[in-house]
This record gives sequence, C-alpha cells and structure tokens, in this order.
Amino acid sequence: MSVAQAAAVIRTRRRGRLSHLGVIGWLALVVIVVFVFVAAFGEVLAPYDPNAIDIAYANVGPIPGHPLGFDELGRDLLSRLLVGARSSFVGPLALVALSTIAGTTLALIAAWRRGWTDATLSAGFDIAFAFPGILLAILLATLFGAGMAVAVIALTLAYTPALARLLRATALRETGMEYVKAFRVMGYSDFRIVVRHVLPNLMPFIIAQAIVMFGYATLDLGGLSFLGLGVQPPTADWGVMVAAGAPALLQGYPMQTLAAGTCLVLAAVAFGVLGDRLARMRSEEHTSELQSRVDISYAVFCLKKK
Repeated sequence: MSVAQAAAVIRTRRRGRLSHLGVIGWLALVVIVVFVFVAAFGEVLAPYDPNAIDIAYANVGPIPGHPLGFDELGRDLLSRLLVGARSSFVGPLALVALSTIAGTTLALIAAWRRGWTDATLSAGFDIAFAFPGILLAILLATLFGAGMAVAVIALTLAYTPALARLLRATALRETGMEYVKAFRVMGYSDFRIVVRHVLPNLMPFIIAQAIVMFGYATLDLGGLSFLGLGVQPPTADWGVMVAAGAPALLQGYPMQTLAAGTCLVLAAVAFGVLGDRLARMRSEEHTSELQSRVDISYAVFCLKKK
C-alpha cells in the first residue's frame, strides 16, 4: 500500500464515522433535538397558561382543544408538559456540567501525578462512589430545605466520583503515550501538555460519557422531584407531574402520570442510546487511527526499501 492509498483509507474512515450511529442512534438524536427545542420554546408553544386553575375540569380527559386533558386542578396537561420540559432539562444540564468539570479535573490530576496522589484520589473516589446520591439529597434537603439547587448539588457530589473513576483509566493510558514523553523532553509545561494535547484527545470520550450521564440525571432529578426534594409545586416539571398525578392514577385518571413519565423515560433512553453509540464510535475511531498509522508506516518502509 502506498502513502497516498493509506491517506485515502484514513479519509474514507473519517467520512464514515457518522454512519456508525445507525438508525437507532439517529432516532435518539432526533428525539433529543425535539426535546431541546421544546425546552427552549415550551412557553411559546404552550396553547394555554400552564398554571390556570379550573376545578370544573379536574381530571377531565382529552377534549377538543385539550388533546391530553386536564390535571387534578383543571390545568391543561399539554401546556404544563411543554413548559415543564425546561425545568426537567435545566437541572440535569447544570448537574452534568458541574460533574463533568469536577470529574475530568480530578481524573487528569490523578493520571498526571500518579503515585500517592493517584492512590489517594482513587481511594476517595471509591469511598464517595459507595454513598447513594438519593440518601445524600435527603440529608442535604433536611439540612438546607428542598429545592432544585440542593438536589443538583447532592447529585453532583454523587456523580463526580463515578465519572472521575471512569475517566481516570482512559487518562492514565493517554498520559502514558509517547507524544506526552516527547513534549516533556521538549520542555513544555505540565499545564500546556494536559490542556492543549491530552484533554482534547480525551474530549470525545468525555462528551460521550456526559451524554449518557445526562440521561441518568434526568431520571434521578425527576425522581427527587417526585419525592418532593427537587422542583416544588406549582412549578411545571415532569417529576412533579408524575407525583401529582399518582392519586388520580389510582382513581382511573392516568393521563398526567403517564404523559410525564413517558417523557422522562424517553429522554433518558434517547440520551443513553446516543451516548453509547458515540462511545462506540470513539473506540472504533481509535482502533482505525492506530491501523492507519500502521498502514502509513508500512508504506513508508516499503518506499525506503525501494
């Protein structure tokens, strides 16, 4: 194989990366785009005031103009579902951002310093990982009161060690690569090597894990809102709607709990599927790049022999 042919193989592999998402991956991406659009413009899309109460329509099913019917206070369910998408996604977004920044920083420190620093941080990760986030949220809610901010902080403390443990293994492998040793010999500072070279190489893996974590965060924060520890009524939120519709569910009016619960599960599944597909693409890409380097090296070797 010539150098030109090897380079052509690399270009072909790179063009085919997005096709690795598959039908399910693209479907998950479409669902996520729709949810993000609704979260951004839900208040504009809502046909009615989500907090307008009319007891005369309490738990009334779908009627013309109200395709999902009404909740236990006679509020339009479709409007509350559209507006509730924002609070159902803002919390997970803040949680994932904080956890990703903290977890990535700790993982890079552990992988770069190694030795006793790595051992100490790894032991801390293991200890913190064993503490359930729900129990931590209940504890913080008891001390500081229930609310979205408390729930996000509690789950951030629970998510960060798990993400740091996962990223540490990848960061250890990356910081042991030959190019890192070469930069050190050239006199580059540790900060420059980590931020400008190691971190960008880890970024696809970090993004994939953050997307998966977003799906879990949506369910966990929804569960805390269901327990009364997250978003508080009367704010429109999917977790709050599931809890508020529970009594009516037992009376034969399942629409509120069913609609909000379906949105939570669908969002969690979509983010989980997309994150998993991106992680697989990253793994295949890494293998492909290694093979491409071997192809080019072999082609150069053959040319030198000639």
